[in-house]
Amino acid sequence: MNKIPVIFAILLCSFLSIRSQSSNIDHDVEFWSDASLTIPLIKQKNKKGESVEKVNLLINGTFRAGNNISRPVDERIGFGFDYILNKYLTLSTGYFYRAGQPPTGGKEYEHRIRFDATPGNKWKYFSLRDRNRFEYRFRHFRPNSTRYRNRLTITIPVKKDGKELFAPFVADEIFYDFRVHKLNRDEFSTGISKKFNKTFTADFYYLIQANREMALKYVNVIGVNLKFKID
Repeated sequence: MNKIPVIFAILLCSFLSIRSQSSNIDHDVEFWSDASLTIPLIKQKNKKGESVEKVNLLINGTFRAGNNISRPVDERIGFGFDYILNKYLTLSTGYFYRAGQPPTGGKEYEHRIRFDATPGNKWKYFSLRDRNRFEYRFRHFRPNSTRYRNRLTITIPVKKDGKELFAPFVADEIFYDFRVHKLNRDEFSTGISKKFNKTFTADFYYLIQANREMALKYVNVIGVNLKFKID
C-alpha cells in the first residue's frame, strides 16, 4: 500500500521533466482524468451458487488539460452497457459527447457511438485483455468517421500472503480510420492499478500518443482513472 504514492511520485517527476522540455506546437504534455460509475443491473447465480454480474450500466466522464497543462483541451460525458457473456468475453455498447479545444487551435464537437468486444483471461501470474472497439463519430464542421481501435493489456498483480497489493500493467492501442484507410494513431501506456476496496479502484499511468495525420504529432500524458462501483 505504501508503495503506491512512491511509484506515482516517480511517474510525476518524470512527467514534469518532460513538461519542462515541451514547447513545440507539434507535441504537447497533458493530464488526463477519467471517472466511471458501474451499476449492476442483472445478476445471476453461477454453478457454484455465487452471484455474478451479467449486465452493467456505466456512467463516465473525462477531463483533459493540455497545452503543457495550462488549460482544458477535452471534456467528455457518456454512458454505456456491459454484457458479460462469460469470464472470457464481454460485449459493450456506449455513447458519449465530446467537446475539444486542441492545443493547435480551434474547437471540436462530436457525438460517438461505440461497440466493444473484449476477450480476456486470468492466469496465475498475469491476465490478458484484448479490447476491440468500433466507433462512429458524428463530428460538427468536419467529415464523420468510423474507427477501429484495438487495445491489448497485460496485467501482472503483485501479491503478499495471497492478497493483491497492486497490479502493474502495460497496454498498447492502435487506431485505424476507415475514412482515410490508415493506421493513424498509437497509444502506449504503462502504470499501476490499485483496488482499494470492492467499490473503488484507481489506475495511475503514463501514456505516449503518436499521431500520423494530425499537426499534433506526440502527446506525453500522465493520467488517473477512478472507477467506482455500486455493490
